[in-house]
Amino acid sequence: MRRILINSAAILVTGSAALFAAPAVASAQPVSGGGCTTIEATLSQINATLPELASKPAELKNKISKFAATLESAAASQPSAVKKAVSTFVTGLQAAGAGHPNVTKLTAEGNAIGAACAAQGGAPATGGGSTSGIQDRALIGLGAAVLLAGAAALGVAERRRRRAGA
Repeated sequence: MRRILINSAAILVTGSAALFAAPAVASAQPVSGGGCTTIEATLSQINATLPELASKPAELKNKISKFAATLESAAASQPSAVKKAVSTFVTGLQAAGAGHPNVTKLTAEGNAIGAACAAQGGAPATGGGSTSGIQDRALIGLGAAVLLAGAAALGVAERRRRRAGA
């Protein structure tokens, strides 16, 4: 019995040491689906392209229509909050292409798209659920300590029983 207790304690201590030495794993990561990734990449392209094309109205209008189509197609598979934010941004973007740019408003609407994409919930994209990974190392350590204390109590009880019977 003593050998079993010692081996169990060694396994728990070794496992706990490995657990505390490993980096923490975040399990519930926000979903960043292909649509939001495409939207964010397109917003970056818009930010880089529009200042260059400000003096070329024909090219600007053509580029804006392409950006608008890309944004709308990427938003089609997204939740309604993302669709609404993209629709509002596209309206402002088309107004900028018509010669009525409002950079402050476009910036705020672009930020709203980012917030809507970040607010998406759901299961992690790679699966695993909400219990995958280590959530709280201290809780795992506490559990291991309780198991060790229980094993020690069983050992003491066994020793007393043997002494009482002898």
